[in-house]
Amino acid sequence: MNQISPRGPLGLKVPKLSAAEIREGKEWMRRVKELPCCICYKHGPSDAHHVIHGRYGTRKAPDKDTIPLCKIHHQDGPEAIHNGKATWMEKHGPDYSYLPWVAAQLGEVDF
Repeated sequence: MNQISPRGPLGLKVPKLSAAEIREGKEWMRRVKELPCCICYKHGPSDAHHVIHGRYGTRKAPDKDTIPLCKIHHQDGPEAIHNGKATWMEKHGPDYSYLPWVAAQLGEVDF
């Protein structure tokens, strides 16, 4: 790694998650899906949206970096985050700003 890029040399692979980490991530997302949409508070089940604001590259955010969104705010509606990332951010703020709310709803204090 160098000061220009936080990544290692090209070709360096990201370590794979352990089976326990994968199970933990799936359990987290199952719980997130039970929450109401963090925008309109429509009752679940919700989609578990991996945060995309403030990220660069194509690597998916970890499963603990998910927020509950209804279909309208996630993928299907005119206000869907995947239909206009910048527009959604102007109206609702960055998606990662909802992570503390999710952690509080799930009773996680050391998020």
